[in-house]
Amino acid sequence: MFEFTIKDKDILNDFLKKFSDFVNRSYKFTMTYLSNPMLADFRENERLILISVNKSVYQNMYSFLRLNDSHMQYAAFSCLETAVYAIRLYYILAHNPNYMHDFITKQDFSLDYYEYEVAEKDKDKEIQGEEFSVKEFYFGLHKVNTFELKNSSISTQIIDQNVYLGLSCGKELSDELQNEVRKNLIGAYLSLSKHTKMFFNGGLDEELERVEDEVNAVFFEYIKKFS
Repeated sequence: MFEFTIKDKDILNDFLKKFSDFVNRSYKFTMTYLSNPMLADFRENERLILISVNKSVYQNMYSFLRLNDSHMQYAAFSCLETAVYAIRLYYILAHNPNYMHDFITKQDFSLDYYEYEVAEKDKDKEIQGEEFSVKEFYFGLHKVNTFELKNSSISTQIIDQNVYLGLSCGKELSDELQNEVRKNLIGAYLSLSKHTKMFFNGGLDEELERVEDEVNAVFFEYIKKFS
């Protein structure tokens, strides 16, 4: 398992372990939920699309965690970006089944456009401001992965003014890269937590609720350290 060497590493390493457990349990619950017509009221073609998008969320989230283990940060961040995109897409399709046809048939389907359309429909509703935005987190990841944010994309690979020449980032990560990993791990958790809440549990999976309570407790303990 990937070991953080930054300040308060014991807390964050504990958080990483519990987050991995949460990914596993959340995946099992969401896939069971989607595959059961008694729980998820979708037509079969809609169900197939949502299952595929949901699987993309978790496969890429798994890859993000495993590639962190191997210190393959460029690849890890790319997988996380794809996972977060799939979370955004799932939200739009699950809450707006009328968009399914466009998603299937239009080659130029634009998630940004449909998110904007949904936001315009909801703008008159009283909506509480969110402290964390999955969409904003996605765009931040995208800027790093496409080298638009050059400082985060390039300087994080430098250790003591030297660039590691291997495929991975080496066994010692620069302070900047450690902070980028920490930030993205927290963003990954918050994104997946919002995704999981789209599936009604209501006592259907008590083990998921237990794991979620555990990772939440460690998460808030870690955040409190830096507040």
